[in-house]
Amino acid sequence: MPLTNRVPSNSWDQNSKSWNWLVKSLLALPFVIALLLNVLMIAARPLHLYGQRVAGYGFLFAPPWAWLLDHGSIGNFHNRRLEAFVVYVFILWIPAALYSSCLWLLIAGTKLAVTHRSH
Repeated sequence: MPLTNRVPSNSWDQNSKSWNWLVKSLLALPFVIALLLNVLMIAARPLHLYGQRVAGYGFLFAPPWAWLLDHGSIGNFHNRRLEAFVVYVFILWIPAALYSSCLWLLIAGTKLAVTHRSH
């Protein structure tokens, strides 16, 4: 059976490669910001940067997720490196994962609404 009666692809399919690239970049953006803040925090002392200002940028990144810190879930550690690692995880990396998850839910919901409306 010949495939001469193909359905032409719509513009959504034609732009899906560029759309996927944009979505992946948008979902990776919180992790890139967390990585840059992490590098700034590590490099602040050797570069003689004002460390408290750099730390403030991390706290600007995390306020929507402050409930994680309010419940005392960090705890007390006797090892300084372990404590720094846990603080970085709670202030930078968990908020980055939550931002990325929220963006993914927003994009998936929008895509679902668009496809539902078009049918």
